[in-house]
Amino acid sequence: MTAKTQRIKNRKTLAPLVFLFFYIQNITALINPAEAGKIKLAGILRTTAAYCHKLENCAFDFVCLEDIAETTDLSKDTILEALAQAASERNASWILSNARMPKKIVENHFLYDYQFIRKGKKSKERRTLLEENGKKKNKKGARLKTANFLYKEILLEPAAILSERSQADHDYRILGEEELNGEKVRVLETLPKPDTKTEHLFGKVWVKESDGSILKIEWDQKGIGNFDIIEKRAKQYNTVPHVTLTSEFSLEKNGILFPSRFRIEEAYINGKGEKFIRSETKVVYKDFRFFTVETEVKEKGGGFRTVLN
Repeated sequence: MTAKTQRIKNRKTLAPLVFLFFYIQNITALINPAEAGKIKLAGILRTTAAYCHKLENCAFDFVCLEDIAETTDLSKDTILEALAQAASERNASWILSNARMPKKIVENHFLYDYQFIRKGKKSKERRTLLEENGKKKNKKGARLKTANFLYKEILLEPAAILSERSQADHDYRILGEEELNGEKVRVLETLPKPDTKTEHLFGKVWVKESDGSILKIEWDQKGIGNFDIIEKRAKQYNTVPHVTLTSEFSLEKNGILFPSRFRIEEAYINGKGEKFIRSETKVVYKDFRFFTVETEVKEKGGGFRTVLN
């Protein structure tokens, strides 16, 4: 028997075994729904890890407009401050006459020229304040002037909870399937493992089924930095905190999804189920101009080549 004939014979022998292996695997998944769920979840996590790898290994240089609208209702804070002052002065009559006070709403609007640069593992955000509450500005190197919440590097948020490195520190669960922006998505819940300390947010993630990219993240309020301040405020209000943070990514460039919207609602719910919204911050990213979106693509043989858009 020639070597070629032996190879053909070996392939014919192995083919039924390979088919049988996958057949058994699929049958097991059908019989055991929990096992099927694990297989499905593992596949989703592989695709998201691949997307996050691409995201983290991109070189970026782009600018866009960052349009921020912030509303803060300080009525409760004003009442608490007044009551504390009156109590310290033991002025009971003042408390009775001023316990009900009109709403004190503060609105701010900021328009920035926002630049994001990333090369290697180093990232830099730069802002030029173009407009503040209707007044034209041109302040380079401006700080973020939001009064209630600060944020940074929205673009890289998905990697913090879904990269291959991060997956070892989190537990995941499939919550369901939906359609978002015309795309089929899987909704995942992500939580840090009980023995893991994290310095980033976590929550629900909407994963694009076709390529593992992330279209939306709804962050869990417990992952907010300095959440103790929120809890202290809730205690003062005699309420329960209910903070909603949502990041949306819809603009695609070279296989990467860029942020389009970011929203934070700081709310508190009393014993009657009534909701008091203390602050709302809405951020819209628009009018992108790309100078560099450079990614590394793995080639056959293990090497990399650079693609520049």
